[in-house]
Amino acid sequence: MSNSVLFDPGFSEHTSILSHNIEYIYSGISRFKNLSQKKTQFKMYYKKIIELVDTSVSFCLGCLLWASYIKNLGNKNIINNPCLGEVYDEKSTVSEIEFIQEYLEQLKKDAKYYLGMTYEIKPEYEKILTVYKDFITMNKGFVNTKTTDDLVLPENLKKLENPEKVNEGIQNVVKTGELKSLLELYGTIL
Repeated sequence: MSNSVLFDPGFSEHTSILSHNIEYIYSGISRFKNLSQKKTQFKMYYKKIIELVDTSVSFCLGCLLWASYIKNLGNKNIINNPCLGEVYDEKSTVSEIEFIQEYLEQLKKDAKYYLGMTYEIKPEYEKILTVYKDFITMNKGFVNTKTTDDLVLPENLKKLENPEKVNEGIQNVVKTGELKSLLELYGTIL
């Protein structure tokens, strides 16, 4: 195991696909004809929606952190890469990230419309999603990523000054499932 690292340190079991969850939530809201009922439903789901968005963006940051960390380890084999050997399709590779970016814009409108509230997209979220999209595109969906030398990191990622601190944070998240706590490490790479 010393000459290899995991493709996913364990993040994926703590996240879900935002587009599927949002589709489910909005289909439930759309069943109501009355606007006040729709507003009530949206209000009930709003906290969950924010949680789902936070988790999805945190997952993207976690992937960037993990890639930066394992890239520091020298050339190692990457094991359990589910993308390896697949056919690269850029559209499907970036579709979920583009959904999240578009949904954040929609969420601003929906929060205003249904709740009379202002939802502001955090600038960190925009940066994380933009850099992550570049990352997965540069690596062509990881279909040929066998080793850490194969990984390409975006130029706008900072070099990790304290890789072990980042790894500790990652391992803590893997244990607790609290992906949002990865946001505390944002400044270490972006």
